[in-house]
Amino acid sequence: MSKPNLYGSFVQALFFSGTVGIPKYFLKHYSELKISPMEALLIIHLISEMENDPFPSTQLLAQRLNVERDEVEELIDNLVSRQLLSIEKQWNPQSGEYYSRYSFTGLVDELSEHWAIEQLKVYEAEQAHVHAQQKALRVEGKSHSSLENIIRTFEQELGRPITPIECEVIDTWFASNFSEELILEAFKRGVMAGIRNFRYIDSILREWEKKGLRTIHEVQADDAYFQARQEKARGKRTANQGVRKIPSDKYEDFYL
Repeated sequence: MSKPNLYGSFVQALFFSGTVGIPKYFLKHYSELKISPMEALLIIHLISEMENDPFPSTQLLAQRLNVERDEVEELIDNLVSRQLLSIEKQWNPQSGEYYSRYSFTGLVDELSEHWAIEQLKVYEAEQAHVHAQQKALRVEGKSHSSLENIIRTFEQELGRPITPIECEVIDTWFASNFSEELILEAFKRGVMAGIRNFRYIDSILREWEKKGLRTIHEVQADDAYFQARQEKARGKRTANQGVRKIPSDKYEDFYL
């Protein structure tokens, strides 16, 4: 007579005695709902018994959890008070009586709300990433377009291609957050003064930067203030002293 295969018998008993389906999402996130490990274990046992006994006794649950009955009752009371668990009455048409059963509707609602908030955060993070990428592309495209426009304008006015070193100078202007219109305005003033020199243009931009001027409107307002001061200075001069010529270009002192 052959010996019984104890291991095989155990495997059959293990896998054919029934399984319990516990949502993985619950196992991963129950602690975030302030559910203690012992409360989670109680919920698992309640789910395990639901098919055969929808309202297992606290004595049975105490045996399964290896704790006192009073502790099981306290765990159930805590879950009920937080509306994660409820006790419902349901009609049994076969017996013609009502019977009690545990309901996990509150727990499911909490899990679904947690999941929705989690998905919303993921969505918002994805949208923020997409918007950041789109903004970077727009800025990059705008900067590239502005750079091309500036180079084209400079080359047309200078009558020659600009050098790699001059390109680097223009890049430093962009890195200093000078706008295209401000760079072109400084170049225009250099041309009007007859000075097509990058150092001269840079001196104009740096002077504007020092004064905190970032737009054409601010530059024009500063020019108006400068002209007003010059007019006031002229008015104070007497005729017998002669009129001293005032430089028309206030940036001439910056030319090296």
